[in-house]
Amino acid sequence: MKSGWLTIKAIFALALFFAGCSSSGSSAEENEGDENSEVISSDSKIPDLDEKKPSVFDSLTVEDASDLPDCNEERKGHFFFVSDETLPYFCVNGEWHSAADSASFSITCNDGLLQAVDKIFPVENTSSASNEPDSAQSQNYGNPWDQNYNNQMPITPSGFDSPIAGLAQKGPFVPGAGITVQEVDSFFGHEMRQIAEGCIVSNNGHFNLGNVHADSNCVKIKVTGYYKNELNGGTSASPVTLAARTCDPSKANVNILTHLEIPRVDQLLMNHIDINMAKAQARREVLEAFGINDVKLENTSAEEISIFEDSDYSAALLAISAMLQGGRDEGEMLNLANNLAEDLKGDGVWNDPNWKIKIADWIVGVDSTNKYSQIRNNIASWNLGPVPNFEKYIQNFFPMVYGFGPCNSSNAGKLTFVNQGQSVYFANDYEHADHSRVRFVCDATQNRWRTANALEKDTAGFGPGAYDKEIREGRVNHEISYIYDGGKWRVATKDEADGFTDIVEVFKSLKPTDKAVFIIRHSERTNSTGKSGHLTENGVKYAQELGGRFKAAGGTEDFYFAHSGYTRTQETCDNIAQGKGQTNYNLVELATLDGGWYVKNSDKVEEYSKSADGGGWAVYSKYAFAGSYSDAFYDLGTRSEQLISEIKKNMGTMKRINIMCTHDYLIVPLLAYVTDGRANVRYHEKRRWLNYMSGVAMIISADGSTSFIPVRSLEKGTMQ
Repeated sequence: MKSGWLTIKAIFALALFFAGCSSSGSSAEENEGDENSEVISSDSKIPDLDEKKPSVFDSLTVEDASDLPDCNEERKGHFFFVSDETLPYFCVNGEWHSAADSASFSITCNDGLLQAVDKIFPVENTSSASNEPDSAQSQNYGNPWDQNYNNQMPITPSGFDSPIAGLAQKGPFVPGAGITVQEVDSFFGHEMRQIAEGCIVSNNGHFNLGNVHADSNCVKIKVTGYYKNELNGGTSASPVTLAARTCDPSKANVNILTHLEIPRVDQLLMNHIDINMAKAQARREVLEAFGINDVKLENTSAEEISIFEDSDYSAALLAISAMLQGGRDEGEMLNLANNLAEDLKGDGVWNDPNWKIKIADWIVGVDSTNKYSQIRNNIASWNLGPVPNFEKYIQNFFPMVYGFGPCNSSNAGKLTFVNQGQSVYFANDYEHADHSRVRFVCDATQNRWRTANALEKDTAGFGPGAYDKEIREGRVNHEISYIYDGGKWRVATKDEADGFTDIVEVFKSLKPTDKAVFIIRHSERTNSTGKSGHLTENGVKYAQELGGRFKAAGGTEDFYFAHSGYTRTQETCDNIAQGKGQTNYNLVELATLDGGWYVKNSDKVEEYSKSADGGGWAVYSKYAFAGSYSDAFYDLGTRSEQLISEIKKNMGTMKRINIMCTHDYLIVPLLAYVTDGRANVRYHEKRRWLNYMSGVAMIISADGSTSFIPVRSLEKGTMQ
């Protein structure tokens, strides 16, 4: 009779076809837009959580039995997992049957998938494993829901009988995972004959092989199949194999901890150490490899631990499982686990710093965006038990690997950086941001190291500001500025950081009764700094654009234009007027605008400028903000008031809106005076200088009161 049910490989191929047609699933959620998100956006190399990939089970799961497809000829033997019953259903004799209803079929598993075998009309399995009747790849294991299940297992004539049951977890292995049991020499760890086989048919990874006979005191249990991924909440895209070695079959859980300790146990047995002592030592060394020293397993074996218990044991297991998974696919994860196990084998120490740093780097990506809650929610959504406090062991791993030392009250608030060149977060020093901008802080409230937010890392060591409203650039994020406001540092707004307000915005805010004098530096010049030096093409363009902006903002009235005796200042005023479309204007030359207004002794100024680091910019800046060079310059306050008086005295011959095109050597001291030293043009301290077409707006109200606003015409009021 021709086979009416699908072979395992056919089921697998069909499932892959469906999986290929299904959605790829949602990726890990995007970074949140809080202060910590600055860390992520400024460093694209930060690893994210494992992306959910298509799995064969995506196409083999339905919500309830009413959603099952037709049980036709093509689906004979095929299974679907029914979510609301947490049971697989099988297509047998034209009808879907729950796994708990197995009167007419038994269950086999192969390559991590389940299949129903008709008890009435069994047909030869045509899969590659069918010619190997003793293989665990395709065997009839009965049904754990059958009351006679325990009597179905083969019992050898001699030895001890003991039930073998437990949980197979990476995350939990899903229905279809195959279980094999081998006898193991308890003195040398040699694997001997296979004595039992079975399938996982429950949704929590539980298996029950019934009574098993073994001639040896110890057995090795292996599970091969798909598992639930704790990092993305989905089912793995391919199967893996994990193992456990137990000398107490009643303690038969299989997990990543049991898998990692086996090679080390073998080595210790070769050194004639008792099996129980060897397992205890190997277990301790695996935990210590991940910096977990506070879990004293003592008489608790790895084979007793589940990830769904509210204990430090479970938390440590789940943390290690998540760290090994990281952003890796199933093959990469298992390869890392096997390499780690072999590394531990010789001396019980994890000697590969590269893998440690890779894991630590991945953790920083989780820590920076607080994705722990995403992992926790993924696991909780399975409804399989409590989720232990795994976070603390993951959070403790990266400081250990990076060598930060302890975080306690003695170093609370300390900030540091990664100095290992293998890390994607490597920095040459604290302020060097070419490789990474991620920094770390000892958080006393949480008693642990965590990624520092922008404010913490950028203002580290600032202390109190030198004066209220002082502006400083960030120590790591140099493009972010901070302002000392109300006794503490905060992120400065764009205008605060620059220290200047757009000149047209100031113009638009004027009252009809206000008068304004905009005292601005000339537009971009050529390299010729003499009196006859011209504007560049860009300089002409910038000036004309400013005039056009005034016009668009309602500046239809005629402006007054004055300039120094330098060609570039005259050209600046002229092009502003042209851009504004003003035809009725004069360009008035004023000697007071030539730039030497504050100079008392020009020879001394030249002498100091030649020797100063930064030349004339540094000298004028230090004079204006630090009161230096009193033998070369006039008193700042007295001379500034004289300039303001000179301008006010001539207001009768000027207009309501006035543009004065002058030089940086006049405006920088004036800015220092009218802003009480807060202007962000302290070249001698911060290498910031006045940009082209920036300056001061002097606003005279109808009552005669005068106010001053630093203004800019280009995107920024300063240059470096």
